[in-house]
Amino acid sequence: MLEFFGRGSAFADEHNSAFFYDGTDMILLDCSMDSFQKIKKMDLSNVEHIYILITHTHGDHIAGLGMVVDYEFFVGKIPVTIVAPSEEVKTDLYHSLSVMEGCSDDWYELITSSELDKDFLTSSVPTKHTLTLDGKCFGYNLTVDGRNVVYTGDTATLDTFTPYLKSGSILYTEVSAYKTGVHLYAEDIKDIICSLTADGTEVYLMHMDEEDQILDILKDTGAKPAPLYS
Repeated sequence: MLEFFGRGSAFADEHNSAFFYDGTDMILLDCSMDSFQKIKKMDLSNVEHIYILITHTHGDHIAGLGMVVDYEFFVGKIPVTIVAPSEEVKTDLYHSLSVMEGCSDDWYELITSSELDKDFLTSSVPTKHTLTLDGKCFGYNLTVDGRNVVYTGDTATLDTFTPYLKSGSILYTEVSAYKTGVHLYAEDIKDIICSLTADGTEVYLMHMDEEDQILDILKDTGAKPAPLYS
């Protein structure tokens, strides 16, 4: 299933980013700079292609993107495809990679999720996060190791994701110890998580700002911290 380079929020030492394998493909969900530092130390000798699914363009989610492109083009020699959840986000990513990072177009491929023909991707799921990125924040519905997986990315609601869940699904959800209006407040989603786990959904917690506090609040819900890569 998914392994996490980090499961922390924006001000954490290790930012939220996960990965899994599909045959010889390595699939990343976002790519922080600290994630890049771990990727370049991994044994990727069996990986033939890297796909990076982007949820949104906040720095703690894409700061390592250009470095992965650079590193794999010049050193690792593994083709990189960056998958934007929408045309709008694709345009923003191109500006970031081309204008700001200076990556040449032939160093990587940039497509939208609707253009990706891979069995592991079911759909990108629009959600609500910050007003400044209104309409540009997404999660993903995936198939990983034969399991139905829902990955929220950063979100202020679970309403857009629950229709994709069924018994036997796995939900990776962000959660915060603070009530901010742009993240899921742990106290507010306690009953929802209890209901989901009771119905057979496995729930893993990610993008946590105060991990010990969150795990204490949700200790009786059946939710677990997202598993870290080691």
